[in-house]
Amino acid sequence: MPWPRYVFRSPTPSPAAANFRDPMLNRKNRVLQLAQFLALVASLLIAGQIGFTWYQKTPFCLSEGCKVVEQLTRVSPQVFNLVGLLFFQVVFWGLRSARGDMRRVPGVISTLLVAALGVEAVLVGFQALVLHTFCIYCLTVFAFVVLLNCLLGGRQLLAGSLVFVTVGLAFAGLDFSRPVAGQQAFTTGVFATRPGLLSYPEHYLFYASTCEHCKKVIAALNANGRATVHFNPIDRVTAIDLANITTNASYAPASNKALLTAMGIDEIPVLMTKNPDGWTIRRGEAAIVAALSLPPHADTAGQSGSSALPGAQPVIPGLEANDGCQVSSDCTSTAPGASSGR
Repeated sequence: MPWPRYVFRSPTPSPAAANFRDPMLNRKNRVLQLAQFLALVASLLIAGQIGFTWYQKTPFCLSEGCKVVEQLTRVSPQVFNLVGLLFFQVVFWGLRSARGDMRRVPGVISTLLVAALGVEAVLVGFQALVLHTFCIYCLTVFAFVVLLNCLLGGRQLLAGSLVFVTVGLAFAGLDFSRPVAGQQAFTTGVFATRPGLLSYPEHYLFYASTCEHCKKVIAALNANGRATVHFNPIDRVTAIDLANITTNASYAPASNKALLTAMGIDEIPVLMTKNPDGWTIRRGEAAIVAALSLPPHADTAGQSGSSALPGAQPVIPGLEANDGCQVSSDCTSTAPGASSGR
């Protein structure tokens, strides 16, 4: 009589056991799917920015900070956009290759995301500490990078945070006031120059297109062709109501605003005059109009209400009379007989 043959089979998982494993797998899938979705959305956002900039010849942004940041890049903003698009596409396809398993995420993706936080630490620190203004578009890209690091787990977030904080602290330890206060800040921020009968002393007028006191100062220059004046607006202008001027369309208004901030000046108009013995600063409509109306050599004699760079500034004539505008806000009160720098 033959012995009965027994066939051993693996037990069929019960529905309870299947339901126990599936939520864990689904949870992993959902996290990676969300990360893939964010990388794809970021890619589409940057692609849209590239197309809009190419078509409109200017980037799309909801704040003035974007224009400020754009003026201070050594390369075209489109280069940054193309690099960002390539970055998020690499992240998207790298996450997709993991097929829902966190352990299969390529190591290069984690490294790229940590490096991106180091880059963002420089960009965000520059906007916060130097420009004192933020680009909404840049902050949106930064938010995508932070979220992607968070979704890859606690170790990824810890490594990214260490890199971000380290780079941010190193950047915060740099002193940007000295190079900003140099000659380069004056030349890069000059929108227009009106040569006068005298090439020296040189005057640099810091103003805003919406400030009525600034417009009065510019109007006064129509009757004074003796002084050589360089015009340094703190906002974007396209023209100025004066004859015999040469313009520079690629000037950087942000450098003018940063220079005033570094010197502790929060009011315009400001006239900085280069004398044989240094620099002289005057603030306010009355003080500047009076200075530009002086005889040729009187301006170098050390007028009351002036100071040399970069020391502290005393009380300056015209300041108490409230004949200036705040650098951080527009001054749009109506002033009759004002000429405009648009």
